[in-house]
Amino acid sequence: MMATPPDYDLLIAGGGLIGSGLALALAHQPLRIGIIEAVPPTTHEQPSFDSRAIALAFGSRQIFEGIGCWSAIAPKTTPIRHIHISDRGHFGVTRLEAAQASLPALGYVVEARVLGQIIYQALKNFSQIELLSPAKVINVSGEGDQMRVQIISQDHIRTLSTRLLIAADGGSSLVRQLLQIPVQRKDYGQTAIIANVATEHPHECTAFERFTNTGPLALLPLGEKRSNLVWTVKNMQVPYLAAVDNKTFLAHLQQRFGQRLGQFTRIGKRHVYPLQLLRSQQQLAHRAILIGNAAHNLHPVAGQGFNLGLRDVAALAQTLADAHKADHDLGAPETLSTYVQWRQWDQRLIAKSTDILVRLFSNNYAGLGLARGLGLTALDLLPLLKRRLMRQATGLAGRQPRLARGLSLL
Repeated sequence: MMATPPDYDLLIAGGGLIGSGLALALAHQPLRIGIIEAVPPTTHEQPSFDSRAIALAFGSRQIFEGIGCWSAIAPKTTPIRHIHISDRGHFGVTRLEAAQASLPALGYVVEARVLGQIIYQALKNFSQIELLSPAKVINVSGEGDQMRVQIISQDHIRTLSTRLLIAADGGSSLVRQLLQIPVQRKDYGQTAIIANVATEHPHECTAFERFTNTGPLALLPLGEKRSNLVWTVKNMQVPYLAAVDNKTFLAHLQQRFGQRLGQFTRIGKRHVYPLQLLRSQQQLAHRAILIGNAAHNLHPVAGQGFNLGLRDVAALAQTLADAHKADHDLGAPETLSTYVQWRQWDQRLIAKSTDILVRLFSNNYAGLGLARGLGLTALDLLPLLKRRLMRQATGLAGRQPRLARGLSLL
């Protein structure tokens, strides 16, 4: 007796930028794909001053080129052509220039809502991709060559079957919990305060990373005189900084950042995110795999988190496309292990690098400020080392899948 075919070849739990991006990356493959997302996407909202922003590394631009939607994204971005890195209260500065890396930009800043709208608009062109929303996963169970996924949607419970379940449901992944995959956590005792700010002087496509004794303070260019602020502070400072009026907050920010962009003239709504390093002890289970923040949730220093997840998307999309072309089982352990082995070097390197940066620059141990200043100065004076750093930071190091080279999967 023939086994009943599954409802889907792939079910993606989480329809955020990583989950929907993976669906779009695989859209030209003959695969039936379902996206389970709790919050229906909206396209009618206009981006506002408060819109959350994302920094895309140059390598992420190439992935979106390979997927086929960069031409729609590009006009909505602000390029990062210069990066200014400093250590508050200490000498030493490093300046990274796109021209030094022979790139048109080191990265691009785009509003998250705009990026999501572009991806979902593109997904509408593919009838084999189904958005299940609003819906939430409530249980999972493996049965032979299929995974059963129970969802609740508008008070109605359904059970779906798939060859492979992909958890792209973020750092608090419910699917990861249901699969009983343990995680390693490191609490930094820090919180990120995120908001958009306006400045007296234009940023001229410059991103700033300023290390302070409470954590890094980053400004990402967003529009001519608007920047996205990611200010890391110690947890004990959060109740005060979250509650003070805008004028007082900007005065504190001015004191920490300095006058490189003149006066801060306006701030939007503040958002607060406690910070920790989270890594899943394994990324695959029976016919299930974790990607993006569900697998690794990083400190925002150097803005690597989303870009690392997007590189997961590029590698997994190629792994699954190659497996389907060779008529291999998409959910088989050997298929999923190929992906995990491919990604482990990049994931470990970025997690370790960001962790070291946080620990190195978030304290005032005697003599460490001098060592940091010497390091920043040396980096600024050594072009080979600087180019190597930029290659890693822009996502161009290591083995590159087709999408990361700007090529389609076809």
